[in-house]
Amino acid sequence: MRLNRIHTSKDSRNKLGILQSRTGLLPNILCRIGLMLSLAEPNLPEVDIDASDGSELHRDTLMGEWDLLIVALLEEWCVANEIETDNDTLVKYFRAHLNRGVRLLYGRVKRLEDLGNLLS
Repeated sequence: MRLNRIHTSKDSRNKLGILQSRTGLLPNILCRIGLMLSLAEPNLPEVDIDASDGSELHRDTLMGEWDLLIVALLEEWCVANEIETDNDTLVKYFRAHLNRGVRLLYGRVKRLEDLGNLLS
């Protein structure tokens, strides 16, 4: 997947700030957790994301050592949902899952201890 910078929506930027204050975790870690939550959801995420006022995240910071695994999981999700795996489509769904994941995480995590509940 050719993508160096990822833009979130304004809503995701705001939610990440609140989640960071609730948990003490950095936005890149929160985004990774949210992305996994979104990939586990049975329905398709909304792909039309307004990222004009959101945050810009660098791919290396966001995905770190998990880059290949995250891209592979996204590709597998696309195949399972009969969605093309060309670069443009992967980028579109990556952004969609990232933003939906932040919303899901925001709704489920009020404090750091709540992260444990996500495992069940």
